Amino acid sequence: MNKKCFQFDMNKCVGCHACVVACSIENKTLPQIQWREITSVNPSGFPDLPLFHFSLACNHCLDAPCMQNCPALAYTRDTITGAVIHHAEKCIGCKYCTWACPYDAPKFNPKTRIIEKCTFCNHRIADSLKPACANLCPVGALDFIDMPDNLENENIPGFSDSGIR
Repeated sequence: MNKKCFQFDMNKCVGCHACVVACSIENKTLPQIQWREITSVNPSGFPDLPLFHFSLACNHCLDAPCMQNCPALAYTRDTITGAVIHHAEKCIGCKYCTWACPYDAPKFNPKTRIIEKCTFCNHRIADSLKPACANLCPVGALDFIDMPDNLENENIPGFSDSGIR
């Protein structure tokens, strides 16, 4: 399996939300359910300090808490891409996966009463394309790359050690 991952450079992100819009259009999600979210941070609110933007979607963790805590076994891992895939037809809407995921990736859809989440745009990857969010980023802050070998078991600066790989 050729492991892939999102690569995000906070210093390049301008908070334009192009990645959020691309994801929403590609996956036909409801406006209130965003599989990719932008969090803007300037804790003190001072105008002379920089404003940082952080784009986050499902990390498709190697030991995904959503998959491990789903009583309906509605999650599987794609053996080719490594994506954690949610199967709506198996979902019972219990929300256990939303409680287990520290990244708030699984989203409960109140209309369908089941969970939805980022698919890594597996259909695009199958055609050798980047996920829609990474493809549309106009400043190159979000990319889709082969996972570096040293990243798999390493703590990432800026992330607390949650024990999740």
